[in-house]
Amino acid sequence: MLPTLEHYTHAVFGTPPAGDVAVTWQVLEEGRCDDGLRRQVRLDLTGPYGTSRLTLLVHLPAGATADAPAPAFCGMNFQGNHVCTTDPQVLVPEGDTGDLVQYLGSADVLQPAPERGAQQHRWSFDLVTARGYASVTWCYRQMGPEGPEIFEQMPHRMLSSHTQDERDRDEWGSIGIWAWSMSRVLDALVAGMVPEIDPSRVIAHGHSRLGKTAIWAGVSDPRFAAVISNNSGCLGAAVSRNVGEIPEVLDRIRPYWFAPDFHHVSERWLATYDGAKDPQLPDQPDLMALIAPRPLYVASASADHNADPEGEYLGWQQASAAWDGGAAATAGPYPAPGTILAPETVPLGYHLREGEHNVYAFDWAAWLDFADRWVR
Repeated sequence: MLPTLEHYTHAVFGTPPAGDVAVTWQVLEEGRCDDGLRRQVRLDLTGPYGTSRLTLLVHLPAGATADAPAPAFCGMNFQGNHVCTTDPQVLVPEGDTGDLVQYLGSADVLQPAPERGAQQHRWSFDLVTARGYASVTWCYRQMGPEGPEIFEQMPHRMLSSHTQDERDRDEWGSIGIWAWSMSRVLDALVAGMVPEIDPSRVIAHGHSRLGKTAIWAGVSDPRFAAVISNNSGCLGAAVSRNVGEIPEVLDRIRPYWFAPDFHHVSERWLATYDGAKDPQLPDQPDLMALIAPRPLYVASASADHNADPEGEYLGWQQASAAWDGGAAATAGPYPAPGTILAPETVPLGYHLREGEHNVYAFDWAAWLDFADRWVR
């Protein structure tokens, strides 16, 4: 049995192609907003064969300065920075085609950038800054479409000439690319891109597939001060079991998320499933345990059946054994909707929100309370 980190590095999410990357940035816009300052930054990541460009939307709380920097939440959005807010000053991120396009299963089927503010409810920027935290977000689609076409664009192309089918057996998939971008943003914060943010107190967070990404970013980059996973499901926080999505299904419908060798892992999981986890395969609790002793929060939604909320709770509960006193602090049955579990002595948190696969103010309020206790 491979150690857990090696297993996930080489057989699940994959490794980045070799090559040095230079990180540079330029402030595009700055202005006042509710409870703080808005800053938009172009981040350029330059590798051996080209440059990948990200457009970062930064919100800073009132009073944050270079001498008194704020802790920050760092995570990607799905449809563009402008979709996270109704603020008319927020730019529509640009992709290789001149604007942010969505790929609907094929590079030949495109639609224009989504409506401004359409996912404002997922971000609660005013709540975050009012509590004294900064926020940094960017759109994951700036790294390529949601599909195998991502391997035709930057940042993959700036490091590798391989298409999806030409990748090395352990070469990164999309989740690896997205997590890598989180670390490059952290590189820029360490280098002083936003001096009002304390790079030692940056929380990696994400929803759904980006919740899987946040876990992997937190495991592979110990500089992240804490990790928050929301509705991440299979290959995220949930234990692997025959409920909701399973590894074999994800391998079949989204093979580009993973390293090529993940196919053998998913086949082995399916072939040996007998109602219990294969003891020879590391599972999600083993992965999340690698975040210890840093803080970890897992959030679920009661009607999010595809993500298996009970499996997410079990994954969090089993992983807790890696924290001193964690197993005792998280003992208990699957909670009722509306429950927030916040052990006083262990940096672990969990909640089961009423409702579907999404992010709401309830989630942010719980995460901010958790961050106040364990990160601030």
